[in-house]
Amino acid sequence: MQALETAKAKPLDVVDAAQVSNINRRAPQACSEALEKEGTGPRPRIETLSDLVFGLALSIGAFALVSSPPVDAKGFYSDIITFGFNFAVLISMWIRYTRIMSALPIETRRTMLLNTFLLLTVSLEPFAFNILRSGNSVSHPSPSLYEAASSFFGIDVGAMMLVMGIFTLALADEEKRLVPTEFISRLKSEAGIWFTSAGIFLVSALPFFGKITVGSASLTGLTVREYLWAAALVISWVRGRALEVPRPAGT
Repeated sequence: MQALETAKAKPLDVVDAAQVSNINRRAPQACSEALEKEGTGPRPRIETLSDLVFGLALSIGAFALVSSPPVDAKGFYSDIITFGFNFAVLISMWIRYTRIMSALPIETRRTMLLNTFLLLTVSLEPFAFNILRSGNSVSHPSPSLYEAASSFFGIDVGAMMLVMGIFTLALADEEKRLVPTEFISRLKSEAGIWFTSAGIFLVSALPFFGKITVGSASLTGLTVREYLWAAALVISWVRGRALEVPRPAGT
């Protein structure tokens, strides 16, 4: 009789052990999900990688100034202005990116793909920038190479702004209720600004915009393309600040 009771008890012990093992396996995942819902969990890896890529892009631009110095005072000031413009583009992108990602879910496939594409454009930006500013250094690029890099820079930055516009518009989705209702109209307006600036950058890549010089070459030497870049950056920066949306509570 005692042996029978012992035999009956063994399956229960096996079941209990299996349940305990299953709970132990699921506990870390459940804990992580709970932390993410509360907003206290670790940042998604893609966001950490994004910060790293933006930081490296800025660092590479600064390193390019040191590795290939200008040959005269005009080149010196031109390098400072060029780097300042490049810095303004990347830092404005990064600031808005971090604000958007603090509220936009990143787990969806579409968001992940757009994030990956954005990182690709940010990674390629220093390459084109280095060719553009090397026009003031000892090793001048050929006119055809400079034109190709200039056109690509416009396409690359335009693609960045296009992705930022899509992210901003996704954040303004009324059905998902990611932000308070009173901020949705401002976010839609901001998305429109991103799309407008992206369009200006993309259109500037047309070849003839890089061949028309405004004013005396001895004074500025700036082409219509470069004036379009400046106008697009000013529009996105000024209007973006005017439509600033506060961070969600706890971020």
